[in-house]
Amino acid sequence: MRNLMDTNLKMAPAPAPIPDKNGMNGIMRFWDHSKRTLAQIELLVIITAILLLFLAIFGSCRRRCSSRMFQRVIFAAYTLSTNVLTYALGLMQNMPFHNELFPVWAVFVVIILGSTDSISAYSLGDNERWKSYNWQAYTKLIWLLFLVDWKFETTPKTVVAIVYLLCVLSLKTDERAWALMAASRQSLERDTKVVADHMRREHESVEVDPVSMSGYKYLVTGKDVSTKRFKRFKRFIKRCLGKEAASARDHQTPLDNEVEFITIEQVWKCDGGLLSPKGDPNNEVKDICLSFALFKLLRLRFAGYSLPQEAHKKTRNLIHHGLLSKEDGYKRAFRVVEDELTFLFDFFFTKYSMIFQPGRLYYKLVEFIYVAISIWFTTLILKNYKGDGDEYQLDIKFNRFSIEEVVTSMMMISFSMVEFMQFFFLGFSQWAKLILICKYVQKKSWQENEWIERIIRAICRVKLMKPWEQKLHQYSFLESYAWKPSRLLNNKIMAVYIDQTRNGQRESTPIKLPEEVKEAVFHALKSNYSTKLENGQASLRVNNESKKLLWACRLETQTQVIIVWHIATSFCEHQLPLERLDSLATRRTFLVATSLSKYLAYLVAFTPSLLPDHPYIVKCMFDQAIIEAKDFFRKCKRMKDRVKEMKEDSSGLSALGETVINQGARLGNQLVNDIKHKDMIWRILADFWAELVLYVAPSDNAKAHAEHLTRGGEFVTHLWALLSHAGIERGHPTKLHNAVERRNSHALKRRNSF
Repeated sequence: MRNLMDTNLKMAPAPAPIPDKNGMNGIMRFWDHSKRTLAQIELLVIITAILLLFLAIFGSCRRRCSSRMFQRVIFAAYTLSTNVLTYALGLMQNMPFHNELFPVWAVFVVIILGSTDSISAYSLGDNERWKSYNWQAYTKLIWLLFLVDWKFETTPKTVVAIVYLLCVLSLKTDERAWALMAASRQSLERDTKVVADHMRREHESVEVDPVSMSGYKYLVTGKDVSTKRFKRFKRFIKRCLGKEAASARDHQTPLDNEVEFITIEQVWKCDGGLLSPKGDPNNEVKDICLSFALFKLLRLRFAGYSLPQEAHKKTRNLIHHGLLSKEDGYKRAFRVVEDELTFLFDFFFTKYSMIFQPGRLYYKLVEFIYVAISIWFTTLILKNYKGDGDEYQLDIKFNRFSIEEVVTSMMMISFSMVEFMQFFFLGFSQWAKLILICKYVQKKSWQENEWIERIIRAICRVKLMKPWEQKLHQYSFLESYAWKPSRLLNNKIMAVYIDQTRNGQRESTPIKLPEEVKEAVFHALKSNYSTKLENGQASLRVNNESKKLLWACRLETQTQVIIVWHIATSFCEHQLPLERLDSLATRRTFLVATSLSKYLAYLVAFTPSLLPDHPYIVKCMFDQAIIEAKDFFRKCKRMKDRVKEMKEDSSGLSALGETVINQGARLGNQLVNDIKHKDMIWRILADFWAELVLYVAPSDNAKAHAEHLTRGGEFVTHLWALLSHAGIERGHPTKLHNAVERRNSHALKRRNSF
C-alpha cells in the first residue's frame, strides 16, 4: 500500500510554480510605458506636420491680418516647433526597441528647424540673433546624426531616404541662416554701402524727366556675388605670391564696372514690346522695378545711412511730377509703395530675398529634387514595413494600415504639399516677377520672343494675395472712454505674460481703406511743395472762415491736437450726420474726415510708437483724457446725452482747469456755430485731417514701422515710406516736458480736490 502511494506520488504532476506577480506587473508596465511613449512620439510627429503646413500657408499672412488672436497663434506655432523637436528626439532616444521609421520621423521633425520660405523670423530681433540660431541648428543636426548612427537600425532603403532628407535639411537650414544674417543690422550696413555711395553721386545727372525716367539711375539689380568672390580670391592668391601689393581700402565703395547693372532709366528705355507704352500703358510691369529700387533706398534708413538733400529733391520730383502727374496718379503711387513694402517685409521676415540671390535658385531646384527622391524612398519603406512585433505597436488600424504607416504618410503628404505650395508661391512672387523683368531687359533675344513676353505679362498680372490688410483701424473716443477690460487677463499677475489692455481701449470695427481717403491725402501731398509739413495749420489758413480755429493746432503736444480735433469731429458727426447731407462732394468729405479722425485716434490709443510724441507721453495723455472724460460725462450714459453736454459746455474750463474734453467741446461748437455754410465744415475737417495724417507720418523710428508690417500693415506706414524718399519732414516737435508737467499738475489738482 505504501509502495502504491509512493508510486502514485511519483506519477503525479509537479505542482505549478507560483507566478511572480511583481515580475508580471513589471513586464506589463514596461509594455504599457513603451506604448504610451510610442503614442506620444506619433502625436508629436503629427503636430510637427501640422506646424509645418500651418507656417507655410499662413506665415506670410501676417502682413494681411491684424487679428491679435491670429498673431498669437502664429507666435505659438513659431516658438513651439523647437520644443516639439527637442522633446520628440529625446523620446525616440529613450525607446527600448528599434523601429525603421524612427530615423525618418526624426529627420522630418528636425526639418521644421529650417522653417518654411514664408517665415524665417518672427520679429526684427530674431534677425539679430542669427549666430545663435546657426549654432543651435547645427548642434541639433550633429545630435541627429549621432542619434541615427548609434540608436537606430536602418535598412538600405531607409539609409537612402535619410541621406536625401538630411540634404534637404542642410539646404533649408543654410538658407534660413543666410536670410537671418542678411537682414541683420551688421549685414545691412555692409551690403547697402554701395547703394548709399552710388546715391550720393546719382543726383548729379543734368537732364531729368520723371515721366520717361530719363536721368534716374536708381539701382535695380545687385552685384554678381559669385563674380565678386572670384575676383577677391584671385586678388588674395596674387598677394600671397607677392605679385600684388595690398592697398588701403577706400571708404567709398565703387560700383563694379565688370558687372552689368540694371537701372530704372534702362528699364524705361527698354525697346521690348513688354515694356513699351503700348504693352505696359499703366506702367504696372515697369513699376515693379521702381518699387524694388525704392526698397533698396528704404533699406538705407535701417542701415543708418543718410542721403543729401539733392537726392531727396530728385525723388520728390519723381513723386510730384511722375507718380502723381495724372489725375488718378494716387492709385499708381499707392501701388508702388505697396509693392515696396512687400519687398521690405519679405526681406526682414521671409527667405525670399535669399532664395532669389544670384545662383541660389539652383540650390532650390536641387532641394526640390532631393525632396522628390526622399519621398519616393520613404514610400518604398512603407510598402515593406512590418514593424518590430505587435507588442511594440499600437493596436490601431486604419483600413488594415498600422498607425505608424498612417503617421508617416501624413508627414509625407504635408511635406509634399508644403514644398509644392512654396514653389507655386515663389513662381508668382514679386521677386520672381522682378527677376524675369530684369532678364528681359538684359537679353535681346527675350525682347524679340513674343511667347516669352506673354508668359512674363501673364505672371505679372497674377496677384495671389493682398500686399497688406488694406484697412483703416478705427477708434471712437466718445464711445469707448467708459469701457473697462476684463480683470481676468488684465491684472498685475498677467502683466508679465501679456500686454495689458487699458481703460478705454476698445477698438471700433475697422473699415476698408476708402479710395476717397487715399485721393484726399495724396492731393494734400501733391499740393505741398515744401519739405516741412504743418499739423493742419496750412489747410486752415487757406480759408478765412477757419483761421479762428488755429488755436487748436497750437497745443502742447501733437497727441492733444489729435484728441481735441477727434472729439470735435465726433461732435460734428452727431450734430450734422451723414443723413442730412445732400451733396455728393460733402458726403465724400464727411467720409474722409470721420475715417481719418478715428484712424488717428486709433494710433493714439493703440500704436503710440508711430506718432511724433514720445510713446510714453502719448500713453500718459490718453490715460489722462480717459480720466477727464469720466469726470466730464459722469451722468451721461448715451451718446445723445454726451453730445448735449458738450453743446452746453464750450467754455474750455473745468473745475480742474482746461482739459482736452473742454477744448474738444469748444472747437466742435465753433465749427457748428461759427461756420456759415454747413458743407464747408466737412471740407475744412477733411482738409485738416488729410494734412495732419501726413504730418504724423515722418518718423525716425523705422523699426516700429517694420514691426507693424507683420500685424496687417498701417496706412501711415505707406505714407512714411513715400515721405522718406522725398525727404519731407515735419517742423520742430513740441517739447515733451511741458506735457509731463501738465499731467503732473492735473494729477496734483485731482488729489487735492478729493
